[in-house]
Amino acid sequence: MPRSQPEPPPPRLSRYWNGYVSACEDSVARFRRIVSAIPASPAREWLARIATQLDTELGAVRRLATVGDSIEPAWWWVSEAPAKRISQRLDEARSSFADAVAQAATIAEQAALDPAHADVTAQLEVLAQQASELALGPAPAEPEPEEPRRRWGRRREA
Repeated sequence: MPRSQPEPPPPRLSRYWNGYVSACEDSVARFRRIVSAIPASPAREWLARIATQLDTELGAVRRLATVGDSIEPAWWWVSEAPAKRISQRLDEARSSFADAVAQAATIAEQAALDPAHADVTAQLEVLAQQASELALGPAPAEPEPEEPRRRWGRRREA
């Protein structure tokens, strides 16, 4: 019986797209550190489930970055309209991941001070809702067309 081939490693992304993925991965790692700092409680269990949702969203970020990289591998910026759309979407995901970490930190602080506090439950519900739509939210609006960049050099006089 032939052995199945192992799945090839994900393609290496260019610097521009890898920046988005790395920022989101860092946010998920910080989120997990916050969860591990909370004593065993319903709040910790809930945050652990949200961390699992963040892992799913992180997979979507990686897929979007791979698509963006296949459209336009870039070092500093992108100029193709489809790549710009994906870039905007990833920028929103990056800030949403960072917001989730900030909310988790607030929840952890409240849970440490008063585990039965009612605000903790309300904030956990909001965070769970937001975590399920980080990278897969609606597509951003079309960017405004840019004027072509001027080339450096002398002007030709007629």
